[in-house]
Amino acid sequence: MLLPSHPIERARPLLGTIVRIRIQGLPSDLANDAIDAAFGLLADIHRLMSFHEPSSELSHLNRKASYGPVPVSSHTQAVLSHALELSRVSGGLFDPTIALALVEDGLLPALPGVRPDPEADWNDVTISPDGVVSFAKPLWLDLGGIAKGYAVDCAFDYLAARSPTHLCVEAGGDLRLMGPVPELIYLSTSHRGSAIPAIHLENAALASSGSQTSMVCSNSTNDSRLICPHIDPRSGQSCKADRFVSVVAPCCIDADALTKVVMAAGKSATPVLERHHAMAFMMDDNAWTSICSNQPMPISVDF
Repeated sequence: MLLPSHPIERARPLLGTIVRIRIQGLPSDLANDAIDAAFGLLADIHRLMSFHEPSSELSHLNRKASYGPVPVSSHTQAVLSHALELSRVSGGLFDPTIALALVEDGLLPALPGVRPDPEADWNDVTISPDGVVSFAKPLWLDLGGIAKGYAVDCAFDYLAARSPTHLCVEAGGDLRLMGPVPELIYLSTSHRGSAIPAIHLENAALASSGSQTSMVCSNSTNDSRLICPHIDPRSGQSCKADRFVSVVAPCCIDADALTKVVMAAGKSATPVLERHHAMAFMMDDNAWTSICSNQPMPISVDF
């Protein structure tokens, strides 16, 4: 009889970052086979929803869905449906159609073909129950604010079904874990205080986002301006500079997407966090604020 293994941890470049999987409580051969399969699942999701890959299903949508209905895979259907629902309940604070602003800032590559309508937003995207997508106006979808969390959940659920005693799936700031005791997770903020903030997390998901700015120069005007990788959909402008947000939620798809809501809205995101049984920690001007700290979450916080 094969005995359960010691912790096995492996990493692979996927989803535009490094994905790490740590598992314990399974025989080593079964654990490694399961990790291989989980990496394969993550690679499939990346191929479907990469904005950068011309052959991805998302790129096909961006080229074709303003001309007529386009069927999509079950993975893309699940992510896009969740994104549109979050757009609805947040009043547009989460909007997967802001790719044009990111392209104009040089943070995403321009796509060939029809240029998006600047007035288009999430309301112009429809998806049927059988996974057929249409755009009412030309637009570019970017699922980068939610698909990584979904991929972490898919890998986590696949591995958790094998009944390990401990499990952690982490992808560039997004993670989900399970186990009998809390784990200490350090927040990778650029904060230069005397202590590194950390969260004791147990059987939950965590995602973090920061809005560190960079300087860009226009080739046409020689004017310089600051940009950040997060856009407030209400204004089309960059979110507040140097804001850092971590969100704890039951699943990673929500933790990932809700960081963008809090990045844009700050404390005003409270109703959306409550709806998703989530809480957030936000740093502005080197000061920390907890949002929805009354939520019954399996965490403790050290700042």
